[in-house]
Amino acid sequence: MIIKKLVVGPLGTNSYIFGSSSTKEVVIIDPGGDPSRIIQSVEELGVKPIRILLTHGHFDHTGGLGKIKRHFDIPLMYNKKEYDSGIYSHKKADNWLNEGDSISIGEITLHVLETPGHSPGSLCFYTKAVKEYEGQNIDGIIFSGDLIFRRSIGRSDIGGGNSNVLFSSIKNKIMNNPDITDNFLIFAGHMGSTSVGEERKMNMFKNYFL
Repeated sequence: MIIKKLVVGPLGTNSYIFGSSSTKEVVIIDPGGDPSRIIQSVEELGVKPIRILLTHGHFDHTGGLGKIKRHFDIPLMYNKKEYDSGIYSHKKADNWLNEGDSISIGEITLHVLETPGHSPGSLCFYTKAVKEYEGQNIDGIIFSGDLIFRRSIGRSDIGGGNSNVLFSSIKNKIMNNPDITDNFLIFAGHMGSTSVGEERKMNMFKNYFL
């Protein structure tokens, strides 16, 4: 597995380069700023980007998108509800993503979850193909965007947000998802990584989504 986190843009957004160490194919998730640095990191890794994926369309997750898309000439994928709501309407997706879709990156399959609440078309991406990270045995990983953070949750008081919907997304799509165990790592849109089990115990909002 290849995973590299870059903290980019004015709000310290986590942008991820993620993919297969065997095929060297990767996706770029949430290129929120500093596009030249993201491009440089891709080239230093010696990998082949095949998609740009957006967890959602807020500016701090999309600010570097245009330059990266032009540089690598690769398709953009996100949820059409973001476009239709006006949250992100600068570029239509080359392929719209919906609940249950999957994205192949070499031997890795990323599964798509629709997880509204922070914005109408927010998505999470998860895979069970990753079994180890930095010496830790795990059951998989989730890229959660701004749905859930280490010990916190995404905002719901901005355009398109809804706190009840957000808590429902965390509860039904992550905490009660039979595919996702407590031993899944969460790579969020801001701050450090965590696990589903840690957030079940330690998240300050846990009583709202358990």
